[in-house]
Amino acid sequence: MPKKNNTIYIILGLLNHEELSGYDIKKRIDDMISHFWEVGYGQIYPTLKTMEAKGLVFRKPDGNYRGPERNLYSITEEGKKVLKEWLVLPEDKEYVKYEILLKLFFGSMVTVEDNIERIETFKERQLQSVKILEIFEANLKQVMQEDEDHLYYYLTVLFGEQIYKAYIEWAKQAVKVLKEVQENKQKEDNENRKV
Repeated sequence: MPKKNNTIYIILGLLNHEELSGYDIKKRIDDMISHFWEVGYGQIYPTLKTMEAKGLVFRKPDGNYRGPERNLYSITEEGKKVLKEWLVLPEDKEYVKYEILLKLFFGSMVTVEDNIERIETFKERQLQSVKILEIFEANLKQVMQEDEDHLYYYLTVLFGEQIYKAYIEWAKQAVKVLKEVQENKQKEDNENRKV
């Protein structure tokens, strides 16, 4: 079974909101979607070319842009149809890949300190993500009534906030467990030396 190219639907969804250049599409993905779905820069233009060939998007030169040639893309009626069809399909199973968990699974090969450092670094990344999403949340609350899209953007932000906060709580608990195990081991070692 061929792998589904969700980048097509991401681009269609963004273009359903507004006309964008390839650069603008990548920027919107990085700013708004990358918290829950990664899209590489190298995927954007080949996907746009395929979409244009299929009649899902329309490309035109941006007459207002000063500088090198730049194209704006807009969604076609066929593109809207394809987007709506995808939106009503059931989701694929969510898949989880966390390199930190993979490394912790084999964590006995390195020191407890190394593992604690890895978890603390992970926690810091999540704290930064929460700060960004809190800004998004505040901004979306102010414009929620202006566009129905904002309500749905808001729901994804809430999901992200809860996930990142759960990561932070896990990290705190994991460090606590590791430190307790380390302290108990040191006590045992000290007691064994006395005997």
